[in-house]
Amino acid sequence: MTSPITRLAPSPTGSLHIGNICTFLLNWVIAKQRNWKIVFRMEDIDGPRKKSIAIEESIDILRWIGIDWDGEIVIQSDRIDAHQEMLHTLIEKDLAYHCSLTRKELNTVLSAPHETFSSKDPIYRPANVRLHNSSLPNIQTNWRFVSERATHVVHDELYGAQICDTSHDFVIWTKDNSPTYQLAVVADDHYQHITHIIRGNDLLQSAAWQELLFEAMGWETPTWIHLPLVIGSDGKRVAKRHGDSRISTYRSRGVSPERIIGLIAMWTHAQINPIPMSLEKFLHSFDLDKLQPNNIVFTKEDETWLLD
Repeated sequence: MTSPITRLAPSPTGSLHIGNICTFLLNWVIAKQRNWKIVFRMEDIDGPRKKSIAIEESIDILRWIGIDWDGEIVIQSDRIDAHQEMLHTLIEKDLAYHCSLTRKELNTVLSAPHETFSSKDPIYRPANVRLHNSSLPNIQTNWRFVSERATHVVHDELYGAQICDTSHDFVIWTKDNSPTYQLAVVADDHYQHITHIIRGNDLLQSAAWQELLFEAMGWETPTWIHLPLVIGSDGKRVAKRHGDSRISTYRSRGVSPERIIGLIAMWTHAQINPIPMSLEKFLHSFDLDKLQPNNIVFTKEDETWLLD
């Protein structure tokens, strides 16, 4: 039996903020409480938005909070060949096909009555995938996964059984010759022997698509724990519109790791009031069974206390 392994997988598309650090901290604590191995992967394939400086800053911030991991850091962009190998395997299994439709064009195709199509109309799902793939277009194209189910049930440790829409063939490789998030993380999670994935609840739908990919490759599907997001008072995920909630900014203003941990401890019912807390104490105080699935609201009062 494989020993349990989870991963920390930040994306260097910007500085870590209070919501990010809450997710990574809970990931770390849950893993430590259950004696899992923790590995680290930097998910840096997100095109022009990736920032090399942010990679170093993310690592520094996590270490400053006290989060550690086992082994060497895996850089996702170093594994493009492995991602491409997975794509080729899916093509060989007739489970992927090239499709140059834009999102707008695809929506038009999906909403149009079938009888309006002519032989010159763009193809959405080819009747014969192998025959379709035997002739490649002259331009760079997307590759879509053949989704054979209208819905898929994801079993999550916090949210229970979630019925997700998997009726559309989703893109796994882009016309920029790059893997999408869905394909890359599945390839990398398999490579790193990940058995348990802990991340934000905004990725519950992605879990359904990723399970289809795991099954298509004949790989074991991981166990999921999706966590509530930290949102602003407007109900939207914490972002620049809510002010500067970057951990690096709080750090530069003299906020201690214990103060950040104390606020997260209150949010997650490890304590009643916001009181600075050491990482070690939080490790022994946090109880996943007490965590509510509702998203966490980062109020003005929270930020005032943090900066006090």
